[in-house]
Amino acid sequence: MSFACRGHANITGTHDKTLELTRDADISRRATCVLGVASSHDDLGLLGLRGRVEVTLECDGVRDDFSATISPFFLGDSSLVFRRAAGLRGRTIAFDSSKTAAGIDRELVRRLGAADRELHVTIRAARSVETAGALFVVSLPIGNDADIGRRAIHVLERVDLVLAEDTRRLRALAQRLGIEVARATSYHDHNEMQRADGVLERLRGGARIALVSDAGTPLCSDPGYVVVSRAVAEGIPVSPIPGPSAALAVLAASGLPVDRFVFGGFLPRRSNQRQLAVRELTALGCAVVLYESATRVAEMLTDVAIVCPEWRVCLGREVTKTFEEFRYGAPGELAAEIGAEKLLGECTLVIAPPIESVAGAPATETAGEVDALLRALLAQGVPGSTLAQALRALPGIGRNEAYERVLALGRAPEPG
Repeated sequence: MSFACRGHANITGTHDKTLELTRDADISRRATCVLGVASSHDDLGLLGLRGRVEVTLECDGVRDDFSATISPFFLGDSSLVFRRAAGLRGRTIAFDSSKTAAGIDRELVRRLGAADRELHVTIRAARSVETAGALFVVSLPIGNDADIGRRAIHVLERVDLVLAEDTRRLRALAQRLGIEVARATSYHDHNEMQRADGVLERLRGGARIALVSDAGTPLCSDPGYVVVSRAVAEGIPVSPIPGPSAALAVLAASGLPVDRFVFGGFLPRRSNQRQLAVRELTALGCAVVLYESATRVAEMLTDVAIVCPEWRVCLGREVTKTFEEFRYGAPGELAAEIGAEKLLGECTLVIAPPIESVAGAPATETAGEVDALLRALLAQGVPGSTLAQALRALPGIGRNEAYERVLALGRAPEPG
């Protein structure tokens, strides 16, 4: 493919790591890698390039050539950056470039220093060497469409294929957003094993593929593990496109100590198995994130109350949606409250131990001894921040718990 750029008075071509062609019409003298401005390149045309390419630059009969390898992460950009280094992901059309701005013919660079000069650029396939593509793991909104990121939209519009848990939901989202998503195919729990072979074959051949779930971040209680793990094992690049996550959203709004947490996802449906899972997850003494449907959340909270009745709960329902709500309290109290209602939707729960508890302490007396020592040190003028830092060395004590515990001891009167 071919396109044109213009020269510019500030073109110096002295950068020895990159070479750049940009759609910007103006540059400063610090843009030492730029050799052409006001580029007319077409993103969609460039997306068809794969593997090793030859690039020709020509101005007023003076030309120079170099070769480079197209980046599988390139999905179009206002600037085309060719880098000398290997395998870089960000803002790069090609890497392993045989020349950079400093290596281009000096007469060609000199002529490009005039704004009325035109630079003709040609990029063509060099040889049919098969290079791997890239797998993009894309986060979608969990309820509010406005939460989708610009980068996620860019990827969904430009990749060769989208693996969607439900293609109808993806198309409905695209229609609401007013975007045109690339060709999509279903990829869910029931066909993941069968689809993976074909997906990996396309990735090996250079395809750029996006993976999405119905909502939130893939692989967090959603399909995708098979293709992602196999891509990583084969050395095929995998790139996350971060965004909405129900787990992180409720953690942030929980008001609980969440310096450390474990993700439990959906628990077993049978009560005895669920209680066993809760015991295993809470044994570490840190916050636990769980998913559950609103119709079963009261039963799940009842089992949590049996295993750890003193722990505290934050329940987020329909997070980011119109009827978003948060509830806080002890698991038993919330179970009784919710059991009398008919809730709908999806729930995310954060359960965390009381701040006063010390995970891993062999007895209550041990915790009391620690408190007594902390009080004595506070009385001697040791800064609370210093004591909180020291307290974090104990098993199961996170940053928030440590600071809150020291603050509580500083306010409480000494035991008589």
